[in-house]
Formats: sequence, C-alpha cells, structure tokens
Amino acid sequence: TAALLLLLRPVAALTWNDYQYLVLVLAGGFLIYLILLFLMSRIASGVAASITFFKTNLDRFKKGEKLLRPEGQADYLQELYPDLKELEQELEKRNRSDESREKIQKQMTEFLRIVNAAAAGDFTVTADVTADTFGALADSFNLMISDLSDLIKDAKKAADQVADSTANILTNIEAMAQGALEQASQTENISNSAKDMAKLIEETNQSAQRAAEAARAAKEVAEKGSDIVKQSIIGMQNIRNSVREASRQVRMLGENSARIGEITDFISEIANRTNLLALNASIEAARAGEAGRGFSVVADEIRNLAERSSTSAEEISKLIDDIQTGIAKTMQAMENGNKEVAEGTKLVDSAGEALREIVGRVEVSTGSSVEISNLTQEQTRFSQEIVSSLEHIAGIAKKTATGAKQSREAAIQLEALSNNLKQAVERFRLAK
Repeated sequence: TAALLLLLRPVAALTWNDYQYLVLVLAGGFLIYLILLFLMSRIASGVAASITFFKTNLDRFKKGEKLLRPEGQADYLQELYPDLKELEQELEKRNRSDESREKIQKQMTEFLRIVNAAAAGDFTVTADVTADTFGALADSFNLMISDLSDLIKDAKKAADQVADSTANILTNIEAMAQGALEQASQTENISNSAKDMAKLIEETNQSAQRAAEAARAAKEVAEKGSDIVKQSIIGMQNIRNSVREASRQVRMLGENSARIGEITDFISEIANRTNLLALNASIEAARAGEAGRGFSVVADEIRNLAERSSTSAEEISKLIDDIQTGIAKTMQAMENGNKEVAEGTKLVDSAGEALREIVGRVEVSTGSSVEISNLTQEQTRFSQEIVSSLEHIAGIAKKTATGAKQSREAAIQLEALSNNLKQAVERFRLAK
C-alpha cells in the first residue's frame, strides 16, 4: 500500500529514499516468488513421496504371501435164534433114525454151503424152502439175506453219496480256505491302504489348519492394507487441499505480480518524464550560462538517475514477465497435479474398495478353511475307526483261514472213511 502511495505521488516529490523503498519492494516480491517456488517443490516432493509410499505398501500387500453224522445199525442174527432152537429140538427127535439123520446131514451140508457163500459176501444165493423145520430156517435165512441185501444197497448208495458229498465239501473247503487266505491278504492290503489314507487325511488336516492360519494372516494383512489405504486417502485429500491452497496463493502472487508490472510501467514512465525534465533543465542551465552551471550538474545527475531508474524498471519488468511466465507454468503444473491427485484419490478409493472386497473374501476363505479343517478331523477319526475295523476283519479272516484248514483236514479224513466204506460194501455180491 505504501509503495502504491509513493507511485501516485508526483515524480518531483519523490526522494532517493523513496526510490530505494520501491526497489526493496520489488526485491521483496521476487524473494516471495522464490520462497513460493521452494514451497511448491517441497509440496511436489511430498506428493511424490506419499504416492511412492502408497505404491510400496500395495506391492508389499500383493506379496503378503484317505459234517456229517452217519448213525444206525441192526443185528439180524437174533432173528435166527428161535428157528435154530426149534431145529435143535427137531434134530434130537430125529437122531433116533439113521435115514432121518442122513437126510438132515445133507440138508445141513447144503445149508452150510449157502451160509458160507453168504458169509463170503455172495448174497445172490438162496436156501430151498421145504415143508420141514429146515424150510422155516431157510425161509428166515432168505428173508435175512434179502433184508441185508437191501441194507447193503442202501449203505452202498449212501457211501456213494457220502463220497460225492465229501468230494464237493473238500472242493468247497479248499476254495473257502483259498478265499479266506486271499481275503486275509486283501484285508491286510486294504488295512495298509487305509492307514496310508489316514496318514494322508492327517496331513490334509494339518495343511487345512495351516491354510486357515494363512487365511487369518491374510485377513490381518488385508485389514492393515485397508487401514493404510484409508490413511493414504486422508493423505491424498490433505495433499489435494494443500495443492488447492498453494494454487490459490500462486494465483494471488500472479495477480500481485501483474500489479507490480503496472507499477513498474508507471515507474518507467516517471523515469522517462524525469529524463525529459532533466534534459530541459540542462538546456535552461546552458542558457543561464555561468549562473546555471550548478543547476546543470544537478540536472545531469537527475538525468543519470532517471536513465538508471528506467533501466532498472525495464529489468524489473522483464523479471516480472519471467515471474508471470513461471507462475503460469506453476499454475498449470498445480492444476495438473490437482487432477493427478484427484485421479490418485479415485485410484486409492478403488484400491480401498478392492481391499474391502478382499477382506470379505478372505473372511469367507477363513470360514471355509476352518470348516475344511473340522471335516478333515472328522475324516481322520472315521479313518482310524475304519483301520481298527479292518484290522479286526483281518483277524477274523485269518481265523477263518485257520478254521478252513482244519475243516479241510477233517474233510480229507471223512473222504478216506467214505472210501473205506465203499470198499467194504463193494465186496458184497447182490442180486439184480
């Protein structure tokens, strides 16, 4: 304000101190411009540092890194006892006659032959049935032979059936024993596989627990990243506000520099007028002769000062032009910076939204990892129960194989007995 008042005063009323004051005002304006340039460079470096810090933290966030029982017999000799007793009594009666004795002797010999043949296994023989006592004996004998033949036929048939059944049983037992051994082997293999599966499930459980822990850690990192983004957003907003304020100050500086330019033009005009007045004063002093010599010296000094003032005013005007050009560039740079800060703010907002979405997904992933861990723990328990059951089944299969082996030995003995029975029965000759 004081400088403006000085400029409004007439040139003749200005003193040397006034000129010095005006020069100091111009120098102060230039110094203010330099200070503003320094502040702008500090602000720009602060913006760059903030963006670098944010990018570094984003990079850090991105890196934040399974038999049979046979029974029944009968004694047919007891049925012959009454007939033999009756024959004995008849012989005692007939011993008194030689003729009768000879007849009886023949009958007895023939009967003994038949009995011997039957005893030798020939059941095709039959005794002659007569009207005497021997006839009753022969009839009883023939009946006995017939019954025995039927019995032997049944026994032979049964022996054949026993032999066939024994062979089938032996075959089945051998197959069962082989199957039991294979079952035991397969069960043991399955048990080993189940153990391996249980081990894999346990490893999976451990991996799931580690994944859950990693998910929790990722959630913490994401939350920290979200906090950093929030802080970055606040910092970007502060930078934006600072840039706006600096832009306002630079705009005011431009306006002041324009006013200083006007003042400089006015000073230049004053200097020209002063120079013209000094020239006129020199002319008048020359006319005055010796009396005007002193005034001529003063006029020359004034003219020199006016020329220097004009030169200084031109330099100041040039400096002001440079300042205004710099201010215009600074204004444009600050406008661009303001736009970049706005874009950066949008990007940071987008990054914050992405981080919030990541946090949400990490929470879902954490829940899934915990659920997987719980499921794998249940699978581990079930697999251990399966291994225990398979070991129990393997024990039963081994016992079954041992029992099948013992049953095979018993079947072999039964087959030998059935073969002996067949051999014993086959020595008898039977009637067709």
